[in-house]
Amino acid sequence: MVNFYKKLESQPALLFLNQIEVSQEKSGTSTSLLKKVSQSVRDWNFNLSLPIVCLTDEEDQYHLLTGLPIYEATKEANLIRLWVFVIATKQPEAEKAIEQAVLQSKLNERVVEPQDVTDFLDFINNPQSDLTSIPGVKDGYAKLIRDKRVYSSLEDMQKKLGAKRGLNWLRAYKQSKS
Repeated sequence: MVNFYKKLESQPALLFLNQIEVSQEKSGTSTSLLKKVSQSVRDWNFNLSLPIVCLTDEEDQYHLLTGLPIYEATKEANLIRLWVFVIATKQPEAEKAIEQAVLQSKLNERVVEPQDVTDFLDFINNPQSDLTSIPGVKDGYAKLIRDKRVYSSLEDMQKKLGAKRGLNWLRAYKQSKS
């Protein structure tokens, strides 16, 4: 028997919005976030994150499996086409592949550059910095960071504050500066 994932064909494709059937009316994504993404899609004239679609019984029609907010933002941006990832099978089989997509997407985080680390350490080591401006750092964590200063490296900070905390705060800091 052939492994399901090896026989499954899939590829990116540029589809017209009217080729995509959507079973859910609204994503529940905040209006402000949708407007921000819509403006970005409008500015770039394409989407950077690929929703996943699968085949339907109708020729040249696809069913949206993931990425409803991206679909909505593209529609709001008045674009007529959307980049998607097509799983060349019908919905029940395609749903199995979604698990892999979700799992792998967790590994597709932004790369942390050495300059990002330097900027972050300069920020947290500066007594004038408002540490609570980093998403996820409340007063208690800000006090903890201040109490264990000076941090000579990211590794030093992780040793003093915990491996995940420091990295999460670095990512949140980087994201807030974007």
